[in-house]
Amino acid sequence: MAANASTNAVRALDILILLGEGGADGLALADLAEQVGEAKPAVHRSLVSLLQKGFAEPAGRHGYYRLGPTIPMLARRQTRIEPLILKYRPGMAEFSRKTGHAVYMMVQAGVDAVCAEMVTRSPSRQFSMGVGGRVPMGIAAGSVALMSMMSEAEYLQLLETNAPRYLNHPSVQYVDKAVVLGQILDAQRRGFAVNMGYYLPGEGGLGLPVRRSGNYGVDVAISFTAPLEMMTEDWLPKVMDDLRDCLGDAIR
Repeated sequence: MAANASTNAVRALDILILLGEGGADGLALADLAEQVGEAKPAVHRSLVSLLQKGFAEPAGRHGYYRLGPTIPMLARRQTRIEPLILKYRPGMAEFSRKTGHAVYMMVQAGVDAVCAEMVTRSPSRQFSMGVGGRVPMGIAAGSVALMSMMSEAEYLQLLETNAPRYLNHPSVQYVDKAVVLGQILDAQRRGFAVNMGYYLPGEGGLGLPVRRSGNYGVDVAISFTAPLEMMTEDWLPKVMDDLRDCLGDAIR
């Protein structure tokens, strides 16, 4: 009974994540079942429960579903993240204005990193879905910066959990857990994370780890994308100093 309940809960959470990635157009039951990796009747049972509680709703096309109104209602009640957005956004906007780089505030959400805020002067350059977009912890500079603040036991556990996802994640260079581990150790040495063009052609990124303040705070990473030709060893520390200056008292 308990194991079945756990399976049902995991299935429902997987469906919610997929619906979030599906956007306003939603996803069909068959698509959900294929991506969850379970039979349509089981996925439909979980979907019915989500519909009843408002976590999912029918989309415009017949047989398609999307996130329901309960999700944003709960999000608005989350008091831990909004103050951080208000705290870091001015410095992010200033850095984006000065450099033209797209800037992201990343936070951990289980085995994933989620974009809690984004500032960009060029929407076409944003990764994934912008605000709310998620990547496996260990993918891209922001999530590596988050992992660089963890204890060794914590990041090694995440590496093991996400290892199959690294191999399946779209990339332009080979990425496995050994590659990600090397990036974490490099970030601990430098004080910031560097992605040398692993995931987008000609584009890399940097991530600044910012530790939580107080027992109830949240670790964040302020990251940004940059063309690879700019990312020389001389430029990296200088641009990170510029980012720290723009964030100012928010990170002190």
